Amino acid sequence: MSSASASSNSATSSDASGGASADASSAAGSGPVTAESLSDPDLGYTVVSIPEGLDATQTKILQDYIAYDKATWKLWFTNEGVDEISSVATGDVLEEITTNAENRNGVRAKPPIRISVSEVTMESSDTANVSACVDRTKMTRVDAQGKDITKESDQVQTPATVRMVNESGGGWLAENEDEGAANSCSV
Repeated sequence: MSSASASSNSATSSDASGGASADASSAAGSGPVTAESLSDPDLGYTVVSIPEGLDATQTKILQDYIAYDKATWKLWFTNEGVDEISSVATGDVLEEITTNAENRNGVRAKPPIRISVSEVTMESSDTANVSACVDRTKMTRVDAQGKDITKESDQVQTPATVRMVNESGGGWLAENEDEGAANSCSV
């Protein structure tokens, strides 16, 4: 998955679809949250689908999860922004990302990345899980000199579940990330 391991290799949501949008409006009030509105073409980060029928809390969790995911991919793509990770992650994930960033030796990933979010589920009022599949099949890796060091094992689709925790300011931070077996999901 993007976040912690890119450098190494009780509400439920509805089914996801490419044209899905969250029912709740975005925090900025600019309309519904859609896969397209969450994507970042400049970064090479495309959200393919999101769950339908999310309530306002689930929508905020989704937005904060995507902010976390984009921040980590920005770090892996540019080797910049490690100081920003603490605004989107905490606990084990923050520690793992920071450690991985310190040990990259100039290695970086090159986009594109595609992601499909399938579920946003509440465990409690301050804990939720986001389930997604990340498509890295077209992503490459280069060393500090720009030489392609991509391995077949880098170019996979990987399922992940990220635990998000509610911070006192109302935002949600990534706290833990569990990856499934490579190529056991599809974007």
